[in-house]
Amino acid sequence: MGKITGVTYGNDYLVAVRFDNNHLVTIDMKEKLHTARFSELRDEQVFQAVKTDGKSIYWPGGIAIAISEIIEIVTK
Repeated sequence: MGKITGVTYGNDYLVAVRFDNNHLVTIDMKEKLHTARFSELRDEQVFQAVKTDGKSIYWPGGIAIAISEIIEIVTK
């Protein structure tokens, strides 16, 4: 499995994730904001603080999505 090389937030709770093979995927987080796991991301400042460590994307407070879960989300 590849490595995440970049992550950026977009309008309307979209997250763009770039991989080391230069593929770019976009995750729509709107539906997930209504779950306990991701509810803190409703705060736009928290949502906009998204970062990557190469293996996952993460936000303050310990919220994270691993590469395998990102692949699962975008292939549904």
